Amino acid sequence: MTARETDLESDKTLVGRKLVGARLREMRLAQNLTQGEAAKAIRATGSKISRMEEGLRGLRPNDLSDLLTLYGVTDRHQQAMLISVATGERNADWWDQRSLPLEEAVRWHREGTATLIRSYNPTAVPDLLQTPECAAALFRTSRHPQPSQDLVDHAVKYLQQRQHALDTDDGPRFWAVIEEPALWRPIGGITAHLKQLDALIERIQNPRIRIWVNPMDTTFMPRCAPFSIFRFPIESQKTVIHDLGAEHVSDWRGDEERVMTFDRLVIAARAHTATAGILTKIRNRIHAESLLEGSS
Repeated sequence: MTARETDLESDKTLVGRKLVGARLREMRLAQNLTQGEAAKAIRATGSKISRMEEGLRGLRPNDLSDLLTLYGVTDRHQQAMLISVATGERNADWWDQRSLPLEEAVRWHREGTATLIRSYNPTAVPDLLQTPECAAALFRTSRHPQPSQDLVDHAVKYLQQRQHALDTDDGPRFWAVIEEPALWRPIGGITAHLKQLDALIERIQNPRIRIWVNPMDTTFMPRCAPFSIFRFPIESQKTVIHDLGAEHVSDWRGDEERVMTFDRLVIAARAHTATAGILTKIRNRIHAESLLEGSS
C-alpha cells in the first residue's frame, strides 16, 4: 500500500470513528449520563470517553459493546454494524448517517451488503419495487394516526435511496413472490396503480430481478407475516420476519421453515418468464375499466 493509499484508508477510518463517536454522545445524553459515569462501564476516565466521542482515538470493540449496552443498545446486529464502521472493518455508507435511527440503519445495511434478497409480502408489492406514489400511499394507510407529510417524504426519500442498490452492478439480486390480489389493489388511485404496474414491467427487464406471481387459484398460500431472506458473501444466510413493524432476525439454519416456504411459493406460482405477460394483462384490464368508468 502506498503512502497516499494509507492516508486515504486512515481518513476513512477517521470518518467512521467520528460518525460512531457522535452517535455515542447522543446515546449517552439520551440516558442522562455524564462522561464520568459512562467511563465506569469500561473502567476508564471521562477524558477517554470525550476522545472517543470526538473520534480522536481508536475504538476497541469490547469498549464499544460495553458502552452500547449501557446506553440500551443490546441488539447484536445494531452493535455489530456500529463496531464494524468504528474499527475500519468497513467504510461508512449512506445508511450510517446520524439522522437515521439505528434500527433503520441496520435494515438498510443488510440490504446494501447482501448478494441475494428473497422477499414475500402477502398483501403488497415489495417495498424495493414500489414507485414513490405507491410507497407514499402505503405508508399513509398503514399507520395510525395519519403521518405528517414530512414523515411520508422521509420514508419515500430513503426508500428511493435503498432501491438504487438494485440498479448497480455489484448490488444484490432480488427475487420476489407477489400474490396476484396485491397486483389488482389500487393503492394510491388508478393513476398511481397503473404507474406501479408499468414500473414492475420495466423492472423485470433487469436480469438481476425476478418476480413470480402467485395466482388467484394458487395451490399454496401460506399464513405468515411478510419476510425476507438475505444471502451474504461471507456470513451465513439470514431470515428477517417483518411482523407489524417489528423485525425478528434469525440465522438461516434457525429458520429453515421460511426458506422452504419461499421455495414452495415459487413452485406454486406462475413461471417468472410469464410475469411480464401477467402484469401487462392486469395493467391493460385496469386501464380499460378506468376508461369505461370515465366515460359513463
